[in-house]
Amino acid sequence: MNVLLRGIETLSALMGKLAGFLMIPLTLVIVYTVILRRFFSNAPDWGFEVPIFLFGMMILLSGADTLRVKGHIAVDIIQKYVSEQWGRILTTFGLLIVLLVSAFLVFKGLDSAIESTKIMERSSHQSSFNPQIWWFKWFIPIGGLLIWLQAWVEIYKVWRGGDAR
Repeated sequence: MNVLLRGIETLSALMGKLAGFLMIPLTLVIVYTVILRRFFSNAPDWGFEVPIFLFGMMILLSGADTLRVKGHIAVDIIQKYVSEQWGRILTTFGLLIVLLVSAFLVFKGLDSAIESTKIMERSSHQSSFNPQIWWFKWFIPIGGLLIWLQAWVEIYKVWRGGDAR
């Protein structure tokens, strides 16, 4: 069991690092587009949509790592006033909500990604760039699955490791 848990945490950390590295091309694309628009009045058509793709991939891939390091916003006022047992119950309740939402992302995202791939969906922004976006939609179920797996690890840690946040 510990090997599986460490594997999931390693995968979450790896995806978090990958998402962090996406900041480099995102920054370069935005700076390039701004320079061309500001100084040459000629921004590239792809300068609007490529940052959306990069930022979307960053968000979807980094969710599990953020959960792993407890980087999400949490209101822990109540937990200061309840016993450790009730703290675990409250944390578990919050993680169960995360499990439900991430499962929804996986199943609905998978349906959307499959349909989008079948029709080779393109962007709806109506620019001359008009990229295919079917590949991007696959990041939704992937990101949801990563968060879902990490939420199970967090529940396990709460009850086995005594980590009540």
